Amino acid sequence: GVNKGLVAVRFLATMRQKEVLPDFVLCIGIIDQMRIFAEVFACTVGQKPSKAKYYLEDTLEILRMLQDLADASEQSAKNVTQSP
Repeated sequence: GVNKGLVAVRFLATMRQKEVLPDFVLCIGIIDQMRIFAEVFACTVGQKPSKAKYYLEDTLEILRMLQDLADASEQSAKNVTQSP
C-alpha cells in the first residue's frame, strides 16, 4: 500500500502542517494529488498516455534537466548576492 505518490503526498502534508511550503514541486511519474501543495511541474518519462504537461525521453534526459535546474539555481543565487 505504499508508493512514491503516497510518500510524496504525506511528506508535503507534513511540510504544510509546519507551514513550510516548497517553491515548486517537480513530479516525475506522480501527479494526481500533488497540485494541492504548490505549483507542480509534472513530467512523465517516455511517450505514453499521461496527465503530465511535460515529457522526458529517458533517464539521461531527467539527469540533464536536473543539472540544468541546479545550474540555474546556482546562477540565480550568485546574481542575488551580487545585487546592490
